Formats: sequence, C-alpha cells, structure tokens
Amino acid sequence: MAEHYARKPPWYERLAVHAVLATGAAFFLLPLAWMMATSLKPLSETMKYPESIADVFFGAGHRAAIDGKVLEVTLERRIEPSAANPFFIVRPKETLAAGELWRSFGPDVWRKSPVFDRRELAMMEAQVTPGHRVLADEKNVFDPAAGVLALHSGRKVPADLVRRLGPPPVPPGANEPAPGDVLWLVREWRPEDTDAKEVGSSGFDVLRAWDVLPMKAIERSTRLIPQNYRYALARVSFGRSLLNTLFLCVMCVGGAVCSSVLVAYGFAFLDFKGRDALFGVTLATMMIPFAITMIPVFLLYRDLGWVGTFKPLWVASWFGSAFFIFLLRQFFLGLPKDLLDAARIDGCTELEILWHVVVPLSRPAIAMVALFMFLGTWKDFMGPLIYLSHPSQFTLSLSLQAFASEHGGTPWHLLMAASTVFSLPLIVLFFAAMKTFIRGIAMTGIKG
Repeated sequence: MAEHYARKPPWYERLAVHAVLATGAAFFLLPLAWMMATSLKPLSETMKYPESIADVFFGAGHRAAIDGKVLEVTLERRIEPSAANPFFIVRPKETLAAGELWRSFGPDVWRKSPVFDRRELAMMEAQVTPGHRVLADEKNVFDPAAGVLALHSGRKVPADLVRRLGPPPVPPGANEPAPGDVLWLVREWRPEDTDAKEVGSSGFDVLRAWDVLPMKAIERSTRLIPQNYRYALARVSFGRSLLNTLFLCVMCVGGAVCSSVLVAYGFAFLDFKGRDALFGVTLATMMIPFAITMIPVFLLYRDLGWVGTFKPLWVASWFGSAFFIFLLRQFFLGLPKDLLDAARIDGCTELEILWHVVVPLSRPAIAMVALFMFLGTWKDFMGPLIYLSHPSQFTLSLSLQAFASEHGGTPWHLLMAASTVFSLPLIVLFFAAMKTFIRGIAMTGIKG
C-alpha cells in the first residue's frame, strides 16, 4: 500500500497538470501584463484597437524621413487626395509651450490678430486647392485661400491677413503624392511631448512638425516611454503618499499582531468561565458587513474628534481582529501542550510562556497575520476616503483615485505607471514571504 501511494505519476499526467497550471497563471497575469505595458505607452495608444498582438503590449510607433532626417512620427489623419489636388501640411519649426500648441499651426499673423484668442479654435471645411500649402490645427485641415477662417465665436479673419505659402520643394520621386496614393497626416514626436498635451500642462517644451507622406514612406516601430513613470510619480505626490501609507501599515500590523496574539492565547490555553461562548461571539462579528458598521463607527470617531486624522485607520487594529484571532487560536491548539506544562512547572508566568514558548513556535502563523494586515492596509481605499480630507494625508490608493478624477479624461498611461509602482511592493513582498505564508496556511489546522 505504501508503495502504491509513493508511485510517481506518469509523465503525461504531470505534463497535463503543469499545462493547466501554466494556463491559469497566464490568465491571472494578463491584467498585470496589460497594466505594465500600458504604463509604457503614449496616451494615444492606450485605448486604441491593436493592429497586432505586439500592439497590445507595446506602443505602435512609426518612423519616417522628413527633410532628410528619420524621425518618430504619429499618424494623425488618413487623407485620400484626388489625382488633381495633391497637398501638403504646414510644418512650423518653433519650440512652444504645451499650452500654446493649438496656436502654433498657422502663420504668425494668427497669433497677433486681436480677434483670435485662446478660447477660439479655427475650424474650416473648405476644399483644398492645388498650389498652396494647407494649414492645420489639432483637429482640422483647411486651406488659407478659401476666403475666410470661421471661428467658434462666429468672428471671421479675412483671408488677406493670412500669409500665402508656396508648395515646399520636393525632390523628384521622394514623398510626393501620386495618383491613388493613400496618405497619412503625421507629426513629429519626441519623449518630452508624450505627457504635456494630454494632461494640460504648460511646463514642457514640445515640438510640432506636420507633413504629409505616402504610406510607403512610413515604417512601423516599437515605442516605449519610461518617462511616464517620472511624470506619474510627480503628479501623484508619490513620496508623501508613500510615507502616509507606510505609517499606517506599521501601526496596523503592530496592533493586529500584538492584540491578536494575546487574545488568541487566552482563547487557546486559559480556562475561564464563558470562554467558548465568548469565542463564538467573536467569530459572529465576522458576519457583520462593513456597510452596517460604517456609519455608527464614523459617528463615534466624529464625536471623538478623530475625523480628518489617521487615528480611525489604525487605532481599531490594536483591539484585535476576529479573523486573525481565529487563525492564531487554531494554530496555537496544534502546539504540544507538554511544552507549556513544562514551562509552568519551571515557574514561568503566562506572559513568559507566550513570549518564550508560543511566539517562537508560531512564527509562520504570526508572519501570515502580519502579511495579511499589511496587504489590507496597503490596498485600503474606503477607510482613507471616509476619514481623510486633506491631500497631504492621502495614502497611495487615495492619491491614485484623486489623480484619475482630477482630469477631464483619464490619462491611462500615467495612471497605469503609478499603479505599477503601487503594486510592485506587494509583488516583491509576496515572493519574499511566499514560503512562510504557505507554511503558515498549511500548519493552521481547523481544530476544536
């Protein structure tokens, strides 16, 4: 019989088990892989439908030769010209602040005109005429020879104020649109530009150069932007939020371990009247949902004057947790009682027995409690949301939520970069404490 249970499974059974485990692990890792990949993309690529599997994990960049120099470019708009009306896009060379970008796509007279202010974007639906270069803003393409430039406000800028530009010199056979060509409107890109426009910052210098190129002149490339992490951590106030989170983790872990060990020892080894009934009541508190106790506890902390401070988030952990008390009690019941009896014969008090006998033997279970408490405190969002109000007190989870909601549109590339940094300590901690964690789970029996 012993040999039957010791028999090694056939190779195909082990292969099947490992295949199932690997498939499950891959599915669980997909969200993590997507988060890390999105953190290295530009915003324009985060929610774009991927053209290939590689585009899911890497930004789909493009390269093109403009003015004899190979540049990283962004495909802005697909244009299908007729054979009689090829056209080009004005490419201003100025280096401008991000807040001035929308004014950079026309001649200087636009920026000097008294009727053209910040709140007005040029819009035009005129036909493109041959022999003239085309002016463009962020969302529109229009021709300066169309007569007037219509603005959102209804004002008009006479066309004679707009300087006419001749077509750029194009070498024979080089990037000149031919009949039937499918063209792409492109703009020059560089890393400093990736964050500035999307989040509305005006503190970065960017370069916008526009051109029209045939598809055959554009090459695909992989684009990774590690600068997203620097921008994200600066906007989330990562250092201050990290200190706040670590403070709460230290206080909560210390309180949960100390209080739960003491209470669990009493339920496991001390004989007093009503012990089992009191333990049952303690377990019953685990069935009360947080939504029921949230308002009464908030009113209690409000009367104590603790709302707006860290106290509501860590003081309660020093009064024990029913779940941790249950885990530790079950582990303590599996310890040899002869060791405790021998310590009592030697004259040790209950606290000395706890410290010198029980705690050293229970390190895996205590480490498991500390790990659970650390993870819960690190990820806690509802508690800080209820009790903290000033940005200087925000934890990492609350700072991420505030960062995601303070913009008109969510900057997914920066949010995923900050989320990756937020998740990294949890991943490292899990792998570092994995053996201790599994050992604590395995040794915590369900004994009465």
